Amino acid sequence: MKIAIIGAGSIGLLFGGYLGKKNTITMMVRNKEQSYHLATEGITVVKEDVNFTTAVNTHVLGDTLGDMDLVIVAVKQYHLSGIKPILNSLKRNIPLLFLQNGMGHIEMLQELNSETILVGSVEHGALKINENTVKHNGIGQTNFALFRGEYSNAESLVSEEIPSFPFSYHLHWEEVLVKKLMINAIINPLTAVLKVQNGQLITNSYFYTLLKEYFYELHSVFSFMDKQLVFNEIMKVCRNTSENKSSMLNDILHNRQTEIDAILGYIIGRAKSEKIQVPITRTLFQMVKGMEGGSGE
Repeated sequence: MKIAIIGAGSIGLLFGGYLGKKNTITMMVRNKEQSYHLATEGITVVKEDVNFTTAVNTHVLGDTLGDMDLVIVAVKQYHLSGIKPILNSLKRNIPLLFLQNGMGHIEMLQELNSETILVGSVEHGALKINENTVKHNGIGQTNFALFRGEYSNAESLVSEEIPSFPFSYHLHWEEVLVKKLMINAIINPLTAVLKVQNGQLITNSYFYTLLKEYFYELHSVFSFMDKQLVFNEIMKVCRNTSENKSSMLNDILHNRQTEIDAILGYIIGRAKSEKIQVPITRTLFQMVKGMEGGSGE
């Protein structure tokens, strides 16, 4: 397939590196220096056992994009509004796959022109090393589902069976996003506030008690989800990425904007509409906003 990827952060680079093994990849970026490195050196994926480099094409974000079988949108959720005009300039028959954390972008997806829209969640651990190098910290899978439209080329990602980079297609998009939302809502703010690696949330008895109490609160907002299944997934992620720093902790340590609004902001809004009290969620939200320099207003 011919696949374009918007965004060349850790997730964009990871997808470009792996999918480029069996597809023609075009990385859509704004940064000219990054575009040069990607075009001349390709994407290097660093793993514990082996490193590999994938050749990719580059495209200046905003220029007219030719025919593609799929466009993967891998920018942070708070950058989506800035690229909305670009997304609406694409041919309507090109499927879009969104890989953002949280669920704050769902309303915006309804305003796009594209006929086929898919949403996904990424379980892999990834860390951007430089403009064209990404470290694959933890192997997981990409779960995705149809948000709008009909069966598209994107589903063929499942049958490609790229080693260490599996895809799983699901029937219900909300369940895919809510499960990842709950995982992110637990691990990201707790590790950011406590300034610990993911694994310490379950190896430290006090942090683990806090995690469980917080999980019960979150599940009250999403009671339709299988409680034990989601909790087991959270435990699995903590174990599989035990030595990793969460993306939110990394953002705090590097004085970058976090995705707290897209994750906890959405949950607080949903809880309010359903008249559910979420004191731990609200406390963590205010703490992270304060740590990133926000006013909390």
